[in-house]
Amino acid sequence: MKFCRFILLGLMLSCAIETQVSAAPTAPAPKDYNFQQERMLLSSNAVFVISSFDTQDHITAYTYYGVRLWNAPFHAKILSWQQAGDYIFVFSKDRKGNSTYLTCMDKCSGELVWQRP
Repeated sequence: MKFCRFILLGLMLSCAIETQVSAAPTAPAPKDYNFQQERMLLSSNAVFVISSFDTQDHITAYTYYGVRLWNAPFHAKILSWQQAGDYIFVFSKDRKGNSTYLTCMDKCSGELVWQRP
């Protein structure tokens, strides 16, 4: 009889400890960065990537071997972009929210072709 009491008591204690351990708070899963647009474009000979920072965004071109071809900083926040022929068209918004811009860049050099507010 004493043996049965010890087994029953041990079973009850193990269940109580397991319940406390499983009820322990866990750290929330880290949030992934919320991408608002496609961050990479591919052409026949280069990869174009947007990098976003607090004060400016960048479009950087790389070869397929990872060699950086050019880098173009944008003080405005890049909202969308497309590649057409030899050009990259960028729609961006002033970080203070007052103006928007349409920018045309040369795909091979990263040079500004034109920009309109």
